[in-house]
Amino acid sequence: MRRTMVWGVALVALVALVAGAVACSSDDGGGDDESGGTTATTVADADPVDYSTRGPYAVGEVDLELDADHQVAVFYPVDRDSVGDDAEAYSYAGDDLFGPEIVSLLPGALAGEVTAPGTYVDVPASEDGPFPLVVYSHGAASNLRFSGLHNSHVASWGYVVASVDHPERGVVAALTEPTGGRGDQGECEPRVDEDQDLDREQLAAALDLVGEESASSSSPLAGVVDTEQVAAEGHSAGGSASGALAYDPRVDLWIGQAPGTPLEPGTDTQAYASATEDEDGECEFEFDTAGLLADMSPPPVPSLIVAAEGDSIIELDRVEATYEWLDEPKRLVVIADSGHAVFVDPCPLIQQEGGLSAFVEALGLDPDDVPLVELGENGCLPGDTPAETVWAFIDHVTVAQLNDTFDVDRAAAQASLDPAYLEEAFPDRFGAEESAP
Repeated sequence: MRRTMVWGVALVALVALVAGAVACSSDDGGGDDESGGTTATTVADADPVDYSTRGPYAVGEVDLELDADHQVAVFYPVDRDSVGDDAEAYSYAGDDLFGPEIVSLLPGALAGEVTAPGTYVDVPASEDGPFPLVVYSHGAASNLRFSGLHNSHVASWGYVVASVDHPERGVVAALTEPTGGRGDQGECEPRVDEDQDLDREQLAAALDLVGEESASSSSPLAGVVDTEQVAAEGHSAGGSASGALAYDPRVDLWIGQAPGTPLEPGTDTQAYASATEDEDGECEFEFDTAGLLADMSPPPVPSLIVAAEGDSIIELDRVEATYEWLDEPKRLVVIADSGHAVFVDPCPLIQQEGGLSAFVEALGLDPDDVPLVELGENGCLPGDTPAETVWAFIDHVTVAQLNDTFDVDRAAAQASLDPAYLEEAFPDRFGAEESAP
């Protein structure tokens, strides 16, 4: 049974993307002090580790169902010597999800098959567990497959990663519904999100499900997941969703990839949205992010934000405002010479095709009349930094932060997050680092 994704539709997904830390951490991912903060831990000096290479484990993948319409793709550690010659590689392809009719309209490279390295379908999990859990949330107009390469990499270092699908704001909704299935847009009125807590609820349900699977002797994940050690991670709109999950007391760490603003449960975002008609009759939309942050409490956990300095969708100053709002301990790492879409798997394929403009022109459209083209190309044009080299940097800081938070060779993890090491190891990718213990 092959797991598949649509590289071709990833083109549309990226075109449609609109929505979108620790220097010292507490023991065992917890250890709150009486003031509600986290207790810093002193560790001995150690040599840094290059976490951009694959970790000590092979990786297994299994799909779970929250219900008939909501899947969770789970990546988990596997002993390398237990992978048989007949093990089925985990791969993504376009035909199997949307069919040849749609794929035939797409640029060749975007419709092809891609295989995650060292990753296999339904193979037995390592008995070294249980392993800490990372709950992952994708961006808008995307799906649970589009960060599979990153999630597989993280799993190879001894983590279970559960990637949750949000079809209500996913790629199908972006293709078939003008508002992506999440609210209505009136005439010169702010967009109404009919259920802004839905993403967080789906992530929480996935956390429950993975825990139940680990407790079931008949599950391929039996005994694999440590639900006492949990991180929430996500890209763009998924960064906001995972940040919202970080208010859940089961979560110990938030990792945001070019994240939207985390929403404290119960927050009424409509109070901060406005729309006015200018003298030319054009509708101008505004959102008071500063007011929103001032009225919310941040997630009560350590945080890592990974941002791109050239992000034109969730711009760096907005990410920096979120970082300033967060409680300590926290860390912000900035990628040099890249943009918003570099975090997702289809980016290098879009680079190979020369971006999105040529594709839009081939359909008889003027790219200037398709404003979302610029958003999808952000960080994924041929002249941009090759996505695979950026991924190495993203993977490294992510694994190092997880190891720091969950006390997996913490001294080496902290050394691997030191700005001097990051600049030496990734001289063309490291833009900046800021942290508060």
